[in-house]
Amino acid sequence: MNVRTRASAQSAVAPAVIIRPIQPDHLNDVRYIHATAFRSQAQSLYAPEELDAFETMVRTPGYVDKLMSDSLLGGWLGRELIATAAWHKAETNPDVSRITALYVRPLFERIAIGSKMLQAIETAAATAGCHLASVRAPINAQKFFESMGYEMSGRGTLPLGQGMAINVVFMRKVIEAENIIDFATYAS
Repeated sequence: MNVRTRASAQSAVAPAVIIRPIQPDHLNDVRYIHATAFRSQAQSLYAPEELDAFETMVRTPGYVDKLMSDSLLGGWLGRELIATAAWHKAETNPDVSRITALYVRPLFERIAIGSKMLQAIETAAATAGCHLASVRAPINAQKFFESMGYEMSGRGTLPLGQGMAINVVFMRKVIEAENIIDFATYAS
């Protein structure tokens, strides 16, 4: 996709995406998006066994239990779920939001849908009183978060189970309710 085609797709698709909470009936779609998006974006940075371990983790009951305990939002194009994003308040500091599960279905990558999803959860977190957003981002997502104003604060690993873990980057950004978009423009 060239720059002109991508700009045309962005101007047509991203505004049409409606963001609303995900219900349990859509968890199979959520798992599919997470597994395929991670594999698509991370295949050049992680070993095949790490990609497989991530997909195995996504298929566990504990994975969806954790997602459903977060504020889980979906990006819908018509009746099709094409993106997810979730957040929760940090257990140790209620002023900090932890961003989780920001994934865009591979067909819809790089046309501003991830940005729209991130802005929606930043707005929700700021509205709930959080002043700092943090994320444990896979290394393939570091540039995306940097483009959205996040700064690296450290490095670590994300356990996947079965003795496997992947390298991640800890990132954060100051968020204030008055400095970001109105969540009501995204929810319906």
